[in-house]
Amino acid sequence: MPRPMTPARTLAVALAAVACGVASALVALASDRVDSNLAWAIAGPLVGWSAVGTGLYAWSRRPENGTGRLMVLLGFAWFNSTLVNADSEFLHDYARVTAGLWGAVFLHLGIAFPEGRLRPRADTAIVVAGYVIFPLAFLPGRAVGGVLYSILFVVVAVRSARYWRAADPFERIQLTPVYTFALLTFALVTVAQTAGSESAWWGAFVTTGLMPFAFIVGLTRSRISHLDAELHERMEELRASRSRVVAAGDAARRKLERDLHDGAQSRLVALALTLRMARNRAGDDGELAILLDQAQDELKTSLAELRELARGIHPAVLTERGLEAAVQTLVQRAPVPVTVEAACAGRLPEPVESAAYFVVSEGLANVAKYARATHASVAVWRDDDRVTIEVADDGVGGADTANGSGLRGLADRVAALDGTLTLESPAGRGTQLRAEIPVA
Repeated sequence: MPRPMTPARTLAVALAAVACGVASALVALASDRVDSNLAWAIAGPLVGWSAVGTGLYAWSRRPENGTGRLMVLLGFAWFNSTLVNADSEFLHDYARVTAGLWGAVFLHLGIAFPEGRLRPRADTAIVVAGYVIFPLAFLPGRAVGGVLYSILFVVVAVRSARYWRAADPFERIQLTPVYTFALLTFALVTVAQTAGSESAWWGAFVTTGLMPFAFIVGLTRSRISHLDAELHERMEELRASRSRVVAAGDAARRKLERDLHDGAQSRLVALALTLRMARNRAGDDGELAILLDQAQDELKTSLAELRELARGIHPAVLTERGLEAAVQTLVQRAPVPVTVEAACAGRLPEPVESAAYFVVSEGLANVAKYARATHASVAVWRDDDRVTIEVADDGVGGADTANGSGLRGLADRVAALDGTLTLESPAGRGTQLRAEIPVA
């Protein structure tokens, strides 16, 4: 993995870019080969500095991505190409031979974006061809190079169009500014090479100077895309984890309910029968009979409490007969009259049934404890891929999910199934607890 840019390395590259830019400006100002010396002295350094500066920024922010390094290389390749303005024959000839390198790096940068590396062999072949054809196109007597350059432009345009069409909508947002500037620059250079248009050259210089900022915009959007995908993945993992926790909790509840029913509850029932037999045999022993009657009463109370506990942990009727039957048992124990409307054909998935049951249970428990209501209603219905549970009363209202651990836990249980829990409880106007849970 590439090393990140240290402050010392960043400073060294920046100072080198400043030196190259100043040298480019001085060469342009002293040149007898160009007419617009001042324009070259300004444009030359600015184009190179824009590439190096944005490249250093991208390199420091995303060192694993090769785009920043290529942008820095593009800037220095551009500085090298400006030596074509030098009065020195040696520097001028050297620049004529190597001037095309900035175009080759430019092509490499555009093809490698946004990952900063080449993947398909076809892309590698295009880039290699660019490193050969671009220098040829800038050599004197360049008819063959110009033809090859035009062919390369067509190949790159077709490749870019296909890549853009195959990308998803968010990737297209990243690619559009980069491809627009890259192809526009490529087209302007093609016109300049084939028609000798000086205005096309200046247009290409302007787009080349702006191009690094298009890459920065694309990289930023790419980063946002990656973060968004990572966040979505984490949310899916969290949602799956919460669902597994709820499912495991429900399984543990069912097991505990069965253990209580088959174990302690069965033994207590057997003990009750034994006490009844002992009471029948006590005869005229009044003191013993009283003790046995007290023991039976205590045992009956204990059995009732144990059954209530088991029902709260996980009602057997829910497992055996389904949600509607389980809701009816809750309604029968409610302290106020309750109207029930249930329209769920068939059984629901176990996690959904459990969540729906506990919504009704918590809603009716709050009616009994706090509402001071005279009437309540329970409605359960299914619409295609969603089941809705609603518990309402005509009590005093004023309920708040923040003030009750039961409602908070219920909200977590419903959310783990991608559902929503809402509470409407204006003071003096009753309470409505509503849950909507997707059904796969």
